[in-house]
Amino acid sequence: MAKDRLLTDLVSTAADLAISYELRISVPALDSALRRGAARADIRAEVDARNAVHGRHRAITAIELADAASGSPGESVGRVALDEVGAPRPVLQQEFRDADGFIGRVDFWFPDQGVILEFDGKAKYVDPALRAAGTTAADVVVSEKRREDRLRRHRDVRAVGRFGWPEAHDAEALRALLQGVGVRTTPRSFTLLR
Repeated sequence: MAKDRLLTDLVSTAADLAISYELRISVPALDSALRRGAARADIRAEVDARNAVHGRHRAITAIELADAASGSPGESVGRVALDEVGAPRPVLQQEFRDADGFIGRVDFWFPDQGVILEFDGKAKYVDPALRAAGTTAADVVVSEKRREDRLRRHRDVRAVGRFGWPEAHDAEALRALLQGVGVRTTPRSFTLLR
């Protein structure tokens, strides 16, 4: 005989995660909850209704950072890292077109600076399951390079940068990368984001 299992609904679960975990765990989960139909206002109301004082400010920060447009957990963690170093909030999944048509959708777009940032994990290059049938890792690299060349030629784009897990876990390396592509950061007076 099967036992009944008690489950919480999506909004309650999202609120629990936001209160209980650091941003690098809660933000990817909240991004997923928003993609699955949870409303930001409902998650915030659930957090506000809780008696827990510890974790409330961090939860509110996580809810504000959460975005259904995030393309992967890596992008979610990358967005937390960008916020931690004081980067302006980027537009996610911005589409670019040129005279030849659709160029692509980028991970992070800083319109005021004209800067694109892409989060690069190794998986899309080395995992055959993530490639189109019949393509090699070299094909993926060449295709990505051509796409980036077209983006660099776009009239609104001043610079394109790439970062991955190493920079997402190294604030100084991420700041240096941002400075190199022309995105200023604002020093944080405190670090509550963990």
